[in-house]
Amino acid sequence: MIVRTLDEARQKGRQIFSPQKNWDSTRLLLQDDNMGFSFHITVIYEGADFQMHYKKHLESVYCISGEVEKETVEDGKKYPIKPGTVYIL
Repeated sequence: MIVRTLDEARQKGRQIFSPQKNWDSTRLLLQDDNMGFSFHITVIYEGADFQMHYKKHLESVYCISGEVEKETVEDGKKYPIKPGTVYIL
């Protein structure tokens, strides 16, 4: 069993910051934990504008607070994201 708090993960260096300083992410569960998936708490800062692309994995995102509009580069479709919304990419 793995039991880990957000504070513990941050104290152990599992929190990273984007080079542009527009988001941070605390990795609560990583590949080394041998669970077959990872789990992160990510905060995207207000006013952030950036593109994300994953070559080697899928991601499921659940919005806890705040609102944003996500746009797919491929077709330009826009999706409103607000608390209670999940999106998968």
